[in-house]
Amino acid sequence: MNPSLSDFLLRAHEFDSRTQNLRNRFINPAEFKVAAVLLAVVKKDRQWQVLFTRRSGLLKHHTGQISLAGGRREPQDTDLTQTALRETHEEVGIPPQTWQTFPALPPHYTPSGYEVHPVPALCTASPAIRINPDEVDEVFYVPFDFIMNLGHYEMRELQYQGRTICTPALPFQHYDIWGLTALILYGLAERYRQYTARPSEK
Repeated sequence: MNPSLSDFLLRAHEFDSRTQNLRNRFINPAEFKVAAVLLAVVKKDRQWQVLFTRRSGLLKHHTGQISLAGGRREPQDTDLTQTALRETHEEVGIPPQTWQTFPALPPHYTPSGYEVHPVPALCTASPAIRINPDEVDEVFYVPFDFIMNLGHYEMRELQYQGRTICTPALPFQHYDIWGLTALILYGLAERYRQYTARPSEK
């Protein structure tokens, strides 16, 4: 990928997402619980791809939804990166040392009362997966270039406390990526557009 993917992930937090800002102002919960997810990019089938999970039907909340691996911050976590790496290890069996991590992106707020911090991470190989069936039903991948194309998204209405806002969704093959996961991806694509449009550095 040109420009360098690792350089973009290193600097992604420096750029803004208008869609994320609008959504955060729309939700804006009075109280929230802190969580982190791993925006995990791996080299698979000779291309960069993002790892997704489909949540187990055994879970109490958000069953069957497509997610980025991650979860709520625990007291033993030293920072949000550790939260994302620990949860990823618990869900899909990938050890924390597998990943090169980058600065977390600004947080997203959810109607369920979470402040979710996406942590970009890179692995130059396709890591071995060991699914925890209590939490995950399936792991699958979407090409990074597909996700970065804003033209692949569609907008859907979200109703919250009697108000309505349009929010992105990303159909891919037989998967329907929506909600917070699609919003994180769309925000990353907005940042990538800004990154690639900036003046060349000499």
